[in-house]
Amino acid sequence: MNPKIKKIIRAVALLVFLALGIKILSPHLESVPESIAALKQLNYWALAVAVFFEFLRFMSCGYLINVIIGLFNDHVSSWDATTIAMASSSFGMVAGGMVGSIASSAGWLRKKGVNLQAASMAGFLPILFNNLAVLILSLVGVIYLLGMDALTKPQMNAFLVILILLLSAFILIFLFLKKREKSKIAAIKIIQWYTKTFKKPFDEEKSGQQLDEIFDMWDLFIQKGWKKPLLASFMIYGFDLLALFFLFMAANHPISPRILLIGYGLPQLLGKAAFVIPGGVGVVEGTMISLYQQLGISNPVAVVVVLSYRFLTFLLPAIIGFLLVVVLQRDDVSAKSPI
Repeated sequence: MNPKIKKIIRAVALLVFLALGIKILSPHLESVPESIAALKQLNYWALAVAVFFEFLRFMSCGYLINVIIGLFNDHVSSWDATTIAMASSSFGMVAGGMVGSIASSAGWLRKKGVNLQAASMAGFLPILFNNLAVLILSLVGVIYLLGMDALTKPQMNAFLVILILLLSAFILIFLFLKKREKSKIAAIKIIQWYTKTFKKPFDEEKSGQQLDEIFDMWDLFIQKGWKKPLLASFMIYGFDLLALFFLFMAANHPISPRILLIGYGLPQLLGKAAFVIPGGVGVVEGTMISLYQQLGISNPVAVVVVLSYRFLTFLLPAIIGFLLVVVLQRDDVSAKSPI
């Protein structure tokens, strides 16, 4: 397909997703005038603290990458790791989703001199750990909501569907790594079917070697320690929660950690589940505003806090990430150009 046509399709798709997000948020738009009034009264010191915690969150994303490649005795600068984390996230929004994010992260790490095994694990494991962290946080929130009888039937049904899908995925990964001989045979058959269907070359011996490398990488990961990557993942969401907490402070509406947590996890999970919508636009905002309203926070405050939060955590980082993609791609071209 012509590259220009691809760009047009992506731009149109993003506009459609944006329109869908606005549609989901439309019930809350009536309170925008009151929210603007609340915005004018923001405590800018608390807002600055929230921005600082979001900065720490992205540094933690880079730290997670370095922790993972450190298991393979590799390392990149904190700046490079954070840049790659942000750029790959933005790249995945418009090119291949999770697969595009993993591939771009691994590719840029390889160009920084990181070995193939480390780069592959650093592309895949952050997504696995982040999804696990979101699952746990959302589960805590849902338990609280059930106890308060504040969970609507659609929210509960959506959570159960996502919970079943995620647990099924984790179980399949566990069985794949546990029953290696059977997994290897099944995987080779799937690869063979794929290559035959799409008329691509198939090398059974090479495929077998690649699967063995995956098993070896996992063994090394388990032996050298999974605690630091898991800790780094919870640091990411810990700083994110602190940023949201101080945004409520900035709106002169401090809330308890319990209320903060209850309204946080489920929207994040639903946003990840809506994988066809980049960043869960509309889904995260709409669900989070509704939950905080159910928990007793006025609609104008909920709207201004949640939209400010999403600007800091999604829109602004996405824009910066796209700019970083351009920088990284330019670096690749410069590296290939003769001196």
